[in-house]
Amino acid sequence: MAHDKRRSLRARMITLVLVPSTLLLLVCALLAAHLTGQIRELRTTAALTEHIGLATADTISALQRERRATMESANGSPTTADTLRQARHDTDTAVHDLDNALDRFTPDELPASARQFRQLLQGLDNHRTHTDARAPAQRSPAATAQAYTDTIHLGLQVWDSLTARAHSDQVPHMRALTALMRTRELLNRQDTVLAHAVATDTFTPTAHAQFVAAAGAQAYTWEQIGTGLKARDAQTYLELDSYSALQRVYLMQDTIVAHPPQNTTAFPVNTSAWQGAAEAVDQRMRGLEHTQARHAADTANRQATDLTRSTLLVSIPALAAALASIALTAQATRRLARRMNRLRTATLEHAHQRLPDVTARLHAGHDIDADTEVPPVHTEHNDEIGDVARAFNTAQHAAVTAAVEQARLRAGVRAVFRNIARRTQSLVHRQLALLDRLERDETDPKILESLFRIDHFSTQMRRNAENLMLLSGDTPTRRHHTPVRLHEAVRAAASEIEDYTRVRPQHLPAAAVHGRVASDVVRLLAELLENATAFSPPGTEVLVSGEHTPGAGCRITVTDRGLGMGPDQLEQANALLADPPRFDLASMRENSPLGLFVVATIAGHHGLRVRLQAAEPEGVHAHLHLPEHTLTDEQARPAHTTDPRKRPTPTPTAPPPGPGPAPVSDPPPTPDPTGDTYKGLPVRRRRTPAPPPPTAPPPTGERPLTEIRSMMNALQAGSLRGRSHHDDDQPHRKANNDVDTG
Repeated sequence: MAHDKRRSLRARMITLVLVPSTLLLLVCALLAAHLTGQIRELRTTAALTEHIGLATADTISALQRERRATMESANGSPTTADTLRQARHDTDTAVHDLDNALDRFTPDELPASARQFRQLLQGLDNHRTHTDARAPAQRSPAATAQAYTDTIHLGLQVWDSLTARAHSDQVPHMRALTALMRTRELLNRQDTVLAHAVATDTFTPTAHAQFVAAAGAQAYTWEQIGTGLKARDAQTYLELDSYSALQRVYLMQDTIVAHPPQNTTAFPVNTSAWQGAAEAVDQRMRGLEHTQARHAADTANRQATDLTRSTLLVSIPALAAALASIALTAQATRRLARRMNRLRTATLEHAHQRLPDVTARLHAGHDIDADTEVPPVHTEHNDEIGDVARAFNTAQHAAVTAAVEQARLRAGVRAVFRNIARRTQSLVHRQLALLDRLERDETDPKILESLFRIDHFSTQMRRNAENLMLLSGDTPTRRHHTPVRLHEAVRAAASEIEDYTRVRPQHLPAAAVHGRVASDVVRLLAELLENATAFSPPGTEVLVSGEHTPGAGCRITVTDRGLGMGPDQLEQANALLADPPRFDLASMRENSPLGLFVVATIAGHHGLRVRLQAAEPEGVHAHLHLPEHTLTDEQARPAHTTDPRKRPTPTPTAPPPGPGPAPVSDPPPTPDPTGDTYKGLPVRRRRTPAPPPPTAPPPTGERPLTEIRSMMNALQAGSLRGRSHHDDDQPHRKANNDVDTG
């Protein structure tokens, strides 16, 4: 097996060398193919520019002359008719030459605009027939010229396609050439407008607007000619800009633009002078177009040749280097494989045996010495593999050291939390004792109500401190020593949440919980009740019911009518409750379910089971299962005892079932100055009001004042009895060992 592993490692090492070398060969092949494609593209672009581009430019020039001759033939003279026939003949010749040039290329090589341009030219005869069918005076200038303009525009797009396919070095030149062709087209449009105006001897505002639009567009396209060109390359265009005929055209353009026609038979400039200057500029621009187009084609051919030479110079040495690399590294791999196998064996032993054992002992709380527990991997070579071994030693030592420090840090944080929780609990106990004295001394009903609310908040603070102790690994000090009945445990849990008035116990079995479990069961129920009240509408009740199955234990169900939880949330929450993970501060977030951690921790300590279930039609059922070993058949004793040295306080009448205590609206009974005393203070006694006259029962949801007074007296009396029981049973207790009074 070891021999097979060494052979496999050696094979992988050889593969590790062969794969890059093969990839290098593949990259070289791909690069050569890419460069070959670029070479083919450059040559295709050069051929398209030389044949298709020049033929397209000639066709555009012929279409421009035919358009002008068509517009000029509006006067109906034989001379203009002969000129039109000659222009059409020249156009047909140019189209025929373009068809021959297009046939030299496959459809895939041709730009889409070239195929569209060819198709549009085939409909030129239909336009001519339609034009000739009307008398010259009845021809629409706009409709007649628009067909030629659209065709010329598509021909210019052929040059845009050639520019897009050109090499990056040639793009500025091609753009300048295309801008020059558009400038010449706009100048021809202006000349066509004036030619038609001269032929019809009318210069309308519409014709003037067309002229102005073409002149403005011409100024813009002319500014784009020199963009991106070097000063030397732009010199030819600068010379054209200083051409005297072009300057005359600019002057006459400005004159025409600045003088809108007031009289349709008057022209702002001399039309003969305009025609002569425009023809001279057009001829000069056509010559420059041919020169620049041939220069672009020659440049593309030269670039293709240079790229071919560069491809050969790069590909051949790269191929030789790749083959030599394969031959040299194949031998070196065999020697390295043996050393790599020894290093592999040592590192696997550390990774799979020693390091997991160290990590498990750290999680268990043992002290670890990183130097003795993680011995280094030894190497006798001072090369790259030796550096890897030493780096591995450093890394594993740093990892174990960091884990030890993190374990100590977490233990320290938990200790700090326990200390803070204990101090908070001690302060809350002292605060509760102080509130107890204040409640005994106070007779003002409003102040007494506020003291009761503060007392209730302090009880919640005590529970939060105990939860913090529980999560940090400590054990809360509050413990019951006698069995507690289930309905008392539910009432005690409800007293420790803010919305206790919404808790409604229903059908609780007459069972009792062992004293060693009672405090934790109360704390667990308080968390479930607080969660139910927090995530349900304020006006709804939280129902607590239970059932006892002999031999199987007791199940308590807390039901709310909130929005409930989704299936995924229920699954995650039940997984946490079934198998609570170790409480890790590093994994806590702002929205972490601390209440579920508390419930799961308490349940895990005593073998309880808690499960959440969706309620119908909405809400959540929280089921708490108390195993039989947590229950007792012993008669549960009251949570308080009576001191024989003191006169007991009167037992208040229990309030009738209802939705919960309502706000106090009637002052509590005043002390009886002639009665007995409790610890030297007057004993509060509930007044017996005179029987009221028979009236209709109060509406649902409202309580009579006598019932509210009775409930408040019951709350105070229970608090006093519980605290007196604790003082009698443990006279020498510490402040943080208060017994839960429920």
